[in-house]
Amino acid sequence: MRKIPEILKIESLIEYEFDSKYDFKLNYKTNYSFVRSLCVKDLTVNIKEFVKTKKHFNNFIQVGIGGSALGATAAHEFLNGIYANHKKKKRYFVLDNIDPERLEFILSLDFTDTFFHIVSKSGTTTETVAQLNVIYTKAKEILHENTNEHFVITTTKGSFLYEFAEKEKIKVFCMPEDVGGRYSVFTPVVLLPLAFFDNDIDDFIEGAKTAVRAFRNGWSFPNDFAAFSIGEYKNKKDILVMFVYKDVLYSAADWFRQLWAESLGKNGHGQTLVKALGTTDQHSQLQLYRDGKKDKIVVFVDTISLCDFETGVFEEFEYLSKKTISKIMQAEKEATLKSLREIGINCVNILLKRRDEFLLGAFYISLMIAAAKAGEILNINPFDQPSVEFGKQYAKTLLTEESNV
Repeated sequence: MRKIPEILKIESLIEYEFDSKYDFKLNYKTNYSFVRSLCVKDLTVNIKEFVKTKKHFNNFIQVGIGGSALGATAAHEFLNGIYANHKKKKRYFVLDNIDPERLEFILSLDFTDTFFHIVSKSGTTTETVAQLNVIYTKAKEILHENTNEHFVITTTKGSFLYEFAEKEKIKVFCMPEDVGGRYSVFTPVVLLPLAFFDNDIDDFIEGAKTAVRAFRNGWSFPNDFAAFSIGEYKNKKDILVMFVYKDVLYSAADWFRQLWAESLGKNGHGQTLVKALGTTDQHSQLQLYRDGKKDKIVVFVDTISLCDFETGVFEEFEYLSKKTISKIMQAEKEATLKSLREIGINCVNILLKRRDEFLLGAFYISLMIAAAKAGEILNINPFDQPSVEFGKQYAKTLLTEESNV
């Protein structure tokens, strides 16, 4: 069968191989809310028009937790590099934890040069609302009547944050009601920070759309990934290690860890997601993976290097003569992959052949479809997170009891 152009395009960008294959008779349908989020009319136009009015700010702060931050941080680092804050005038910071010392640093920034993106789908996330209270109070002390110009809120219509924004005359972008936080990467949650840093959000969306069209016409990566992971899980491989081999992919492993854990960790099911960084964790984790309990599969993810350096020559290290740093890193990855395979640990080897918005959109949506398909195999709902809600409610109860003492 002749492949459609979308399949050829995606295959030219994402290479992969699986050490084992399973057939769960998965279909190629994509009737998911996160796929529909790719088609919100005028969304990218409205975001770009809004961001134009904020270009004079140099500090961008993403205030959110879990899916309200992980996808944005992962995308920013993949596209702009992990050292962008040191190389460029515009800087990205994230408040995705409620540690007071992190907040203290954000409060030390020049508020006249700082823009805050407050994100919470529910509009009532305790950590986000608490930190907003502290930040907004200080902002009003410094910025006075201009405070609202330094904020934008992404939430759902009618939420506490939505009403707060209306009261304070802060711009609001609405999240789709049926798209959960970990699946929200094609909503303003991620699109707004990308646009602020001049990343092409139209290409990001188009990459995802192209991958969806490719999948609907037989591109099998999402189904193969779901089938491999869950097939191995059914063979008692309870741990999935995502071993990334570039620093710019490390936060993507954070995002995927939430996607896989919250989507599939239900009804007694679920793989524990461990993230590892090559080559660093060859020297801290590989001993366990290779010689410990055989309860793991390993997903290798790599991408291209945007720079390289040839090594000098020490007489004692002749084998490094005329080798580049990236060549050494590649050899380390291939050696690690071989060392795991030779003792029967099944792996996936993924190579992202470009570092741009189109590819990232395609890769994100592919893993999201894979998570949804994995849920179908396990006969669970991959779009809720009931146990997370228990923890949130218990925390509110404890804080309420302390207030009443």
